[in-house]
Amino acid sequence: MPYITPTTYQPMYPVYIAPPKALSVTALVLGLVSIVFGFTFLVPLGALIFGIVGLKREPAGRGMAIVEIVIGGLFMLFWLTFGGVILAMMFGLTSAVFTSSS
Repeated sequence: MPYITPTTYQPMYPVYIAPPKALSVTALVLGLVSIVFGFTFLVPLGALIFGIVGLKREPAGRGMAIVEIVIGGLFMLFWLTFGGVILAMMFGLTSAVFTSSS
């Protein structure tokens, strides 16, 4: 009886499972984490970058990437505005202190 070598097959995704969408999932997780840790400015920025890259590279994760771009953009805008107001108040307070002491 001749020896038959076993054949190996490439694993295939079943039809009902979408291909992996790691960039979009990472973007969504970072976007949700930015709700709590948005004051670091790096978390929403990373979420926004991952969302844009995920939108371009992963068509299956398009919805998650769009949601994250909106969340990341809103939180970056909020924290930039909040930081700008705080800085304006600090500079206004220091200028008021220096002008009133003269």
